[in-house]
Amino acid sequence: MPRIILSERGSFLGKSGEQFRITRKDAPEVLIPARKVEQILILGSGISVSSDAIDMANELGVEIVFANYWGRPIARLIPASLGGTVKTRREQYDAYDDARGLELAKSFIRGKLKNQSSLLKSFAKKWKGDRPELWQEFRGSSSAIESLIPHLDPIKGVVEDCRDRIMGVEGTGAEIYWRTWARLIPEEWNFPGRDYPAAKDLINSLLNFGYYVLEQEIWGATLYAGLDPYAGFLHADRPGKEKLVYDMMEEFRPLVVDRVVVGLAREMKPGHFQEDCRMTKEGMKIASSAFYHRLDERISYREKSHLLKNIIRSQASSVATFLRGERPAYEPFTPRW
Repeated sequence: MPRIILSERGSFLGKSGEQFRITRKDAPEVLIPARKVEQILILGSGISVSSDAIDMANELGVEIVFANYWGRPIARLIPASLGGTVKTRREQYDAYDDARGLELAKSFIRGKLKNQSSLLKSFAKKWKGDRPELWQEFRGSSSAIESLIPHLDPIKGVVEDCRDRIMGVEGTGAEIYWRTWARLIPEEWNFPGRDYPAAKDLINSLLNFGYYVLEQEIWGATLYAGLDPYAGFLHADRPGKEKLVYDMMEEFRPLVVDRVVVGLAREMKPGHFQEDCRMTKEGMKIASSAFYHRLDERISYREKSHLLKNIIRSQASSVATFLRGERPAYEPFTPRW
């Protein structure tokens, strides 16, 4: 169990020897070996964590994330020893005003467009024989998105001056992608299209929850790589917003979240949601299990098998080594589907 997820009011996380101890009202006590835990996620309110459990998490390098019931992070407790190298962060700040920052911003969007295209192409395969019109539509959208990638190449300068042009390419791709992706969702869900960030329907609620899960994973990866999660390139700086995390999420959104939501739209029912679009206890269990299972999946990449969550950490390390001048370019993660 690499993660402990607590979402039930009245839950308590404590310590018993070298184990985390979970107690809930009218439920048997649960003991989990602490050395097997990578992250503790506290979802919602009315949940307590003892100082002893926090101390043990700190010693073992376990991150504790506090999030609201929608999954949006509120606060994080990270091991005090995690600080990263000064050199990495100095280079990260300097890169904002030179070519490195622009190249990273373009690479993040290249990866996103490529993976959006590949996702649509992968779903098109099943319709080639039975529904040729859908196969044509998805293949056409996939090609249209991929054709946007070369439009990033001639953009030169510093990221502050070029951000709108990069995001313009991304926005054109998003329009094609979400219009086509919506065809994968059964009609009974009444998906109106991507609505960010507010979720006024159940599918957007699922997408947002999945992106919050991805955000937590990448936030930890940036810290372990010695990067400042708040100093981004593609997304403009805003106080309290982890812009580098949002940057690095782009190439992983189709892989980690969008694909999983297509499956959840067939597994979950409207009864798994409340009137305000929040998930019920059972709905939360199904959705969180699906997203975390995806992060724990093995993917074939560059002729080797890797856990997807480890690839995320590897990509964060690649950003750091590129910024330090130890590699010539940052290559986004774009596996074959």
